[in-house]
Amino acid sequence: MENRRVKLTKKMMKEALLELLEKKPLEKITVTEICESADVNRSTFYSYYEEIGDVLQEIEADLLEALPQFPGTTAWESEAGFLSALEDFFEYVKEHERLFRVLIVLRESSSFNERLISCAMDKYKLSESTSMQKLGRYAYIYCINGVMGVLKEWLNSNFDMGTKEFAAIVLQMSAKAIA
Repeated sequence: MENRRVKLTKKMMKEALLELLEKKPLEKITVTEICESADVNRSTFYSYYEEIGDVLQEIEADLLEALPQFPGTTAWESEAGFLSALEDFFEYVKEHERLFRVLIVLRESSSFNERLISCAMDKYKLSESTSMQKLGRYAYIYCINGVMGVLKEWLNSNFDMGTKEFAAIVLQMSAKAIA
């Protein structure tokens, strides 16, 4: 269990890395830059992380771990339940705009996108009784990947519509895709 000081120090280093990622690619960022921005020593950095990629991995893991969980398997069986789950997910994205913008838009990291898709599929599992389940895993993967594509565009457009409207559009597109 990390104490408050450790959590604060790591938070400062994560914030420093995010700031730098907004300006340049990960490969061009140095430990020295992170330390200067976070106002910590290099030895402090290395006491928590082996390399810069470890900081990024922790940022991604924190974000994915906190993704909203789907409220239950029966909610999939109603359009309103599905819409509500989508709204919660997109509201989470909006609340963590900076992180998603850096990780999805600026970095265009296929590894993060794959982890996000895998996490979404895990947290938003279909129940055995839903009609969507009959279409199988491929249809579900198709829909999830499509959602990630339009999510990126929604981020690029600076959320040109509200979460409720965006969720309704995603639901409509998903329904057409599996019909």
